[in-house]
Amino acid sequence: MLKPSEHSVYYDVDQYQIDKKMQFNGNVLKLAQKPRYWQVTVTVKTTNGVLQDVDSIPFRPTSRVKLGEIASLINDYIFSLDFIGKCVSCKVCARVMTEGGV
Repeated sequence: MLKPSEHSVYYDVDQYQIDKKMQFNGNVLKLAQKPRYWQVTVTVKTTNGVLQDVDSIPFRPTSRVKLGEIASLINDYIFSLDFIGKCVSCKVCARVMTEGGV
């Protein structure tokens, strides 16, 4: 059974748009050279001008993808959520799904 592993990519969406900087954990660079299944968690902080709210939104691409392809899928998903006008920050954690989570 596939489970989320320790091999992950973490990035701030705003910062990624500027300098494409990501934080890599485990062997994600080696594993993601081949198409893989991913579990993605998008953490969005929104505001209505007075109050702030934090939402953690799970997302799983429907097919196997390489690391170079995952960011565009995640961005398309984020922009479809209608958080654009009220989003303060958006952080993404994408984990490679492996057999047993190892």
